Amino acid sequence: MDTHDLTKDVWRIDAAEFPADGSIEKRARFLLRYAILAPSSHNSQPWAFTVDGGSIEIHAAEDRWLDAADPDKRELYVSLGCAIENLCIAAAHFDLGYEIEYHDDATPISVVTLRPDAKPPSDRSFGLFGAITERTTNHLPFEATAVSDALLEQLRACVIEDDVSVRLVADPELNESIAALQAEADQRQLADSAYRRELGYWIGTGALGDSWLKARIGQAVVSHLNVGSREAQKNSKLVRSAPIVAVLTTDSDAPTVRVETGRSFQRLALAASAEGVAVHPMSQILERPAMRAELATLLDADDALPQHLFRLGYAAEEAGHTPRWPLEKFLVERT
Repeated sequence: MDTHDLTKDVWRIDAAEFPADGSIEKRARFLLRYAILAPSSHNSQPWAFTVDGGSIEIHAAEDRWLDAADPDKRELYVSLGCAIENLCIAAAHFDLGYEIEYHDDATPISVVTLRPDAKPPSDRSFGLFGAITERTTNHLPFEATAVSDALLEQLRACVIEDDVSVRLVADPELNESIAALQAEADQRQLADSAYRRELGYWIGTGALGDSWLKARIGQAVVSHLNVGSREAQKNSKLVRSAPIVAVLTTDSDAPTVRVETGRSFQRLALAASAEGVAVHPMSQILERPAMRAELATLLDADDALPQHLFRLGYAAEEAGHTPRWPLEKFLVERT
């Protein structure tokens, strides 16, 4: 994929341009402009779409799979779930009904079929559409300000998938234990040369929003130097600064359950964004199987599988959105 195509222009969508009187396929393609604004690890954007009338197939793009950081594709499927949730929220906003099919052992992983004569599912009426183009990932230290109990309940209510649960950690002692685990995970990951090369590659593409020069310098530093101690110190402080550390858990590691995890996360992240709460996913602990199990133990959830960990709190605004490739790069013709 050509890196010069990365752009922030994709964030500027005029909803008034929705082709309400156009073909169902034109409407489907317009909705996908919102899907591609979903978050993903390293901003790798690991999705591809095939559109046939009102049928939208969601595929995993293997060429953008982070095989060093994410060997079991947990993060890949969570990212696809985030894109699907944006798609569904956008469909509901434009009063389009839809149906979703999941396929654990086949491609595509999911098919969303638009039903223009049907109403959107009632459980999607969260009013989150406006947050899709406003949401950012916040990597800054968080303020000490607590998130209110009422807002935490509102965020818990966003997790409606039967297979997904959310744990919101506000206990300082438990937060400290998670911060220590984060530091160890950073050091172990960045001691792995394959992990560093992969991270360096994505920094070098400019996908994380850096200028060309900064991206190239960052790529060289991360690829060739072990900066684990520095990153461990920085990221553990970020965890400690968060009034809430959230963890989404499931009872299964099936691909479709991980897709549902992504849908839950994106819905919660959009609701948080709409309320001025910053969100920052941190995946390093979950990228190490032994540490993932240790996190479950810390949460007294040995029978549950942590799938996604993120900080919630209040912080200064990030500089802006990260770039995306335009929708056309992700459209695949049916063969």
